[in-house]
Amino acid sequence: MFRSVFSGVALLAVAAACNAAQAQTVTTPEQLLTEFSRCDAHFFESLRDARLPADTLRLSQYGSVKAPTIMNPLQEGGTYQRFEKPLIVNGVPMIGYYNQAQTMNDVGNFLFWGFVADGLPQEVAEKLKPLIVDNARFVSEGNAIARAEIRRVGDPIGQWRTEGLTGPGVATPFGFVDRVFMVDKGDATPPLTGHTTVFCSLQGTVTAPLLQVYRPDLNARLFD
Repeated sequence: MFRSVFSGVALLAVAAACNAAQAQTVTTPEQLLTEFSRCDAHFFESLRDARLPADTLRLSQYGSVKAPTIMNPLQEGGTYQRFEKPLIVNGVPMIGYYNQAQTMNDVGNFLFWGFVADGLPQEVAEKLKPLIVDNARFVSEGNAIARAEIRRVGDPIGQWRTEGLTGPGVATPFGFVDRVFMVDKGDATPPLTGHTTVFCSLQGTVTAPLLQVYRPDLNARLFD
């Protein structure tokens, strides 16, 4: 058992190192959105040396990476940062960033992180689509536009499946994790109400090893 755990940790370290090596130096908001759309560590790694317009998003150091400053992803009222000036991405004004985490009994763990934009979801999605990684799979799902994939716990850490997807409105089965990049209408409560959200999510059996690789800005034991 201990040998298996050690081997798994070693593989995670290799995967994290590979992600760091592939991160690009970001000099434009458009490049940042592309890195963000991967829904993995690239976004946080790219922010370490990013050169972005002044007075937009505020960054903090989280271990070896940077991320937009948030008080606490688990604390209501502490999950949102409003930008002093909008970050304009391919004509889309991004006015803030949010980072939320929660656990629901019998359903799993949920992480949502991303930007708050001005504009209607379809209009925002159309302007951003050329910047999105694997955008051939970025398609309408009801009122939202999304690119989804799924993995089973125990799959290789970098493997995501594009078949057998859970689908919108359906709980992720135990032992699986859904990863979604989505543009959607904001929640009915402030600060997201009246805006469009451009976000990533991990939901289901989100484990500490997965967080360690895909969300290096968070404590891997966030849900313990």
